[in-house]
Amino acid sequence: MNEQRLEQAADWVDRINDLNDHDREELSLWLKCTENKNAFEKIANVFGDPAVKQALHIYTNQNSLPTPIITPNAKRSRTFSMLALAASFSAIAFAVYWLAISQQTFTPTPIAKTAVKSSLPQLLEAHLGKRVSQLLDDGSYLHLNADSALTAHLLPHSRQIELKKGQVFFDVAKDKTRPFIINSGQASIKVLGTSFDVERNKDEVVVTVYEGKVEVSALDKVILTPSQQAVIKNGHITVDYSQQLAQLPAWRMGWIDAEKEPLTSVIKQLQRYSPMVIKVDNTLNNTLISGRFNLETPKQSLMLIASTYNWKVDKKNNVLHLTLP
Repeated sequence: MNEQRLEQAADWVDRINDLNDHDREELSLWLKCTENKNAFEKIANVFGDPAVKQALHIYTNQNSLPTPIITPNAKRSRTFSMLALAASFSAIAFAVYWLAISQQTFTPTPIAKTAVKSSLPQLLEAHLGKRVSQLLDDGSYLHLNADSALTAHLLPHSRQIELKKGQVFFDVAKDKTRPFIINSGQASIKVLGTSFDVERNKDEVVVTVYEGKVEVSALDKVILTPSQQAVIKNGHITVDYSQQLAQLPAWRMGWIDAEKEPLTSVIKQLQRYSPMVIKVDNTLNNTLISGRFNLETPKQSLMLIASTYNWKVDKKNNVLHLTLP
């Protein structure tokens, strides 16, 4: 069991009071993965808190899952102690939350049923303004950002993904006999089991590693490790070793966290969620933007950017124009 998965479990507990409907569906699917549920049980063992244990039992009973075996953990590593401290503030709230919704029925995002025997590719899509999470039959967990599409093809000796467009966070189940290979147009990405983000744009592909190792092949070939990011453009790979990554990409939580990021990049992310086309005055494109912006309300986020930099937003037909005053 790796530290990243344990941190994810602690993060779910820490955010339990702030989950929206989509987050709750995502948590429901996340816990269906055996390794994730084991990590969650490990956190409960560290707490040694009956309330947390009771909450987990309630969840498993609701979803007809095997009752987890939770025993006191006398020897706690420093890592577990830190995780327990980080999440302990939410332990009681977590239990109360699950008790309160024990009579509710979750309707998770449909799980991709891609049986190896059938060898049939599965199309997965997230439409404009909607994020989608899918659990494949091999145990891999795919999170599609808005306006994204891919095909998943689970075969006896390999797992093939074609990223048609958009951005996907992959949490790949380990299987040494079946490498997980992603074709993103400009590059091929190969892993055995890890967590990483792939974004396919019109003229480039961006690969960011959060856990494990990823092999990226184009005209060159590189091995990426955690916190490294590769940009593939015209077949050439450029690696950024200076990334300071959070536990998960900000878009997974519905936000843009920009730190001196080009305006064009911020607008590209907002466009995935905006039913209206966003156009920017060419004189503004090179402006570096800093701030936190809500993806769920793209128009309001655009207005916030305009207000911060003394720009204006005009609406004409179905187009939002960001210009100088």
